[in-house]
Amino acid sequence: MRVSIGRALELTQLPRREEIGAYDWFDIEFSGTQVGKARCRLEADRLTIFSIMIYPEFERRGFARAVIDHFKEESDYIIADRVRCTAREFWLKLGFVAEGKDCFAWRRSRIDWAKKSN
Repeated sequence: MRVSIGRALELTQLPRREEIGAYDWFDIEFSGTQVGKARCRLEADRLTIFSIMIYPEFERRGFARAVIDHFKEESDYIIADRVRCTAREFWLKLGFVAEGKDCFAWRRSRIDWAKKSN
């Protein structure tokens, strides 16, 4: 599945392959160039993000934020699992809350839910 998420940014979900684990992988592309990857697990009641990596030459352009914003539009509950200490501020700025040592979570508020339903 391929979806445009703005500014020539595209997110492509790759087919799940057991030989690389039970993860949902996403390629992140900008203007046809791969700029990063995300490793997640999509479940009925949540999205768990295990890693989101933007390649060094493409960092600090808002790509990771755009991907997370897209996930927040599509999900009601997101967990950022195994967050490195260097990435904690990133998740906090995006509205996630610490829920344990290396885990951050975001839940759609009732106000957001009402907006999504309309």
